[in-house]
Amino acid sequence: MIQQVKRVDPYWHTHPMIPTGVAIGAILALIGYLRATPVLAVAGGVVVALAILCAARPVLSAVLGTMGLAGGLLSFVVVPNLSAAGWSVSLKLVATLMFAAFYMVLMDALILVLAVLYNLFSDTFGLSAVRLELEAAEEPVAQ
Repeated sequence: MIQQVKRVDPYWHTHPMIPTGVAIGAILALIGYLRATPVLAVAGGVVVALAILCAARPVLSAVLGTMGLAGGLLSFVVVPNLSAAGWSVSLKLVATLMFAAFYMVLMDALILVLAVLYNLFSDTFGLSAVRLELEAAEEPVAQ
């Protein structure tokens, strides 16, 4: 049996205020950066991150957060680079958690943008979508 993936749906909430929150947070972060006001820049970044996390399904965030945690542990604790080699264990763990959070938000945003582009090209432009060949699984025999 051949199935065609017509639409990719990684979205959790699709409220119109989510892209608005991303835009407002990005503008706040940019203003904070240009005016050298770290509090405003961080607040804008937090608004963007929360909007992205509200847009993506929780399972995506959980999987990507786990991958970020593994990458952060590998980068800062198991095989630290030269700049992180002299850090204390608590500083390495904080860096790992920050890396995991940033990785999760950035990869969530990437997946959401890729889904928008895929849906645009397959639905709107009518380009050929990804095809999957599936076969029926046999029932396991009870012993």
